[in-house]
Amino acid sequence: MKRALVAGLFTVIIFLLPARCLAQAKVVIVTLTRAGLEQAAADQAMAPWLARGSVALMNISTAARSTSGHIYVTAGAGSRAVAAESAKLAFNADEEHAGTAVKDLFLRHLGEKPAGQVLHLGMTEIVGLNRTLQHPVSPGLLGDALRKGGKVTAVIGNADGQGLNREAAAILADSRGEIALGNVGKSILTRDDLFPFGWRIDRVKAWQLFREVYPVADVILVDWGDLARLDEYRPLLSDSVAAALTEEIFADVSWFLTRVFAGLAPEDILIILFPSPAPLNGSGGQLGMLAALGRPFPPGGLLSSATTRRPGIVAITDVAPFVLQQAGLPAPGGMLGRAISVVSLGGVPALLRMQDEIVRVFRLRPPLMKTYVFFQIVIVLGALLNLFVRIVPIRWFEGPLLGLLAFPLMVLYLPLHKISLVPGFVLTAAVVAAAVVILQRLLSDPVQRFAAVAAATSLSLVVDILRNAQLMKVSVLGYDAISGARYYGLGNEYMGVLVGTTVLAAAAVSSLLPQVRRMLLPLTALYFFAVVLIIVSPGGGANFGGTLTALIAFIVTLAVLGQVRPGWKSASAVLMGLVLFAGIAVFLNTRVPLSAQSHLGRTLSLVQQDGWQALRDVASRKAAMNVRLFRYSQWSRAFLVFLGMLTVLFFRPRAVLQDLHRLYPQLAAGFLGIIAGSITAFLVNDSGVVAAATTLLYAGVPIILLAARLLEKSLLNAQDDK
Repeated sequence: MKRALVAGLFTVIIFLLPARCLAQAKVVIVTLTRAGLEQAAADQAMAPWLARGSVALMNISTAARSTSGHIYVTAGAGSRAVAAESAKLAFNADEEHAGTAVKDLFLRHLGEKPAGQVLHLGMTEIVGLNRTLQHPVSPGLLGDALRKGGKVTAVIGNADGQGLNREAAAILADSRGEIALGNVGKSILTRDDLFPFGWRIDRVKAWQLFREVYPVADVILVDWGDLARLDEYRPLLSDSVAAALTEEIFADVSWFLTRVFAGLAPEDILIILFPSPAPLNGSGGQLGMLAALGRPFPPGGLLSSATTRRPGIVAITDVAPFVLQQAGLPAPGGMLGRAISVVSLGGVPALLRMQDEIVRVFRLRPPLMKTYVFFQIVIVLGALLNLFVRIVPIRWFEGPLLGLLAFPLMVLYLPLHKISLVPGFVLTAAVVAAAVVILQRLLSDPVQRFAAVAAATSLSLVVDILRNAQLMKVSVLGYDAISGARYYGLGNEYMGVLVGTTVLAAAAVSSLLPQVRRMLLPLTALYFFAVVLIIVSPGGGANFGGTLTALIAFIVTLAVLGQVRPGWKSASAVLMGLVLFAGIAVFLNTRVPLSAQSHLGRTLSLVQQDGWQALRDVASRKAAMNVRLFRYSQWSRAFLVFLGMLTVLFFRPRAVLQDLHRLYPQLAAGFLGIIAGSITAFLVNDSGVVAAATTLLYAGVPIILLAARLLEKSLLNAQDDK
């Protein structure tokens, strides 16, 4: 009898243990729209929750504007998407809309009876809208992947205010618009005459419903829409009333989270999502925030993903792959986001510092860059006009022209992320002016000045890339975590600067040291090779367009410096070199983990899945972005000014470019390489006009400066002859 009892107990244990060990994590997401990190971290009820888990700022860029509808659809697609006004049309199946039962409307729209308790009537329209985008995007892909993986979804709550607002359901709705369980109707709310629009979420009902769906649902989304209602109603409220209501809402959220978190299994995770914050202090820049609580996410941890590769920053497109990862499912290929994990420690204090730095750079970048480009245009056109009219002595333009060359190096090192707008302007102007004065005092030859500025800039950028771009991350010519244009590697602004300064430095040094020119050529080729490898490396520059730009610029420069005669042999050698480096780039991106792959690696993955259509989509997207930037970007004006200046100098003053080539043959080789690289940058990069302008800067400014000196010298000689 005892043996039978022991055997029975042992059998029960054997059967129970695997079930517990193999249990998949449930994911609970609580969305709090129209609030951000600063607001939550300052609230007594919410701050402890942020401290209990791992956190990250979140880029919320979509394929349109960063409004809540686009953000929620993007989160559910795992790729930048667009929404429609119908994104708000989620209902309980037994509700009515426009006088018709919602389940009957679903049948009318799709021709099939619904199976879910919550139905999103706008998903068909949203799916159709996103087919026109030139990158992979499938609204409802998260919901589809969960359904195909056998997972049950549930949504609780809404953000109804003056009208319907159930956009958050788009995160979990599948492409048909179905969510298995939940309640997004008016019945989840309770009347409160002192609350905006007289309604607020009934926290007790929400908790009771959560307890009902938790045993059967695998992914549960709770849309705590009270903050959205408050934000919509805020213009009618005094500041004190709005502040009191915010505290009350956060207290309700904390009450709910306390009960939810206490009831979760050890393997479950809780995500607190701030997907659509208000503009940061009126700056217009927006960063969402995400907190993950559970066993894999220690208190004070900083989250990151392969999308950003930056501790403390993730993207809204990473939410869907993150949910699938925690649910034990693979992310579909159509999701461009990547799963999120803990990479370091720092917590909320580190995020607050990081957000402050990012916002300062975000505010400073537009006015400072517009001013810089404005001065490029004015100074270059002024110097060109002065060649013909002689308004002022040529030397008056030398300082400003040198300042244009020195600016990218100065803003790489200046701590502009730690100071506000006006002091940032003043400091930048003062440091650039000081650099110009030092150059003019220490070096009398303009070629020496070119060599000093270009070599210092090129070496600084190379070292910074090898140090994980610590300086570029916080430079006004570097990354922009708010727009999401670049998170890691080498951005297009500094890519053009790196290519231009590398060529100019090599050409200037070769011009200054004619006695060792033969020895310099192989050393120059070696440095060029190293720079190309750094640019193409997935762990370095991770910029394939920049690689092609550098290759063309460097090959043209070396060919002219080495006096290689054009012909089929030289053309074949160039072609073989390009093919070799393209092969190296492909090899590097296919031999590294998915999390370390660059944009090229992702493109190759898309080609494997979608065939050549993926390449056509990439080419179309790059062309469309270049057209848009050419129309609206200030860099396009600088690019056109430099091209116009070179065109004018080709014809007038007569023979000035020929004289430059005769007197400075090595510099002329560099100028040809920079011009070739600039044209390549324009053609192969998705922000080509930006890279083209920053590359051409390092040919245009030296050419106009040397041309002015030559003309002044010829005029003085003519006067002496008289």
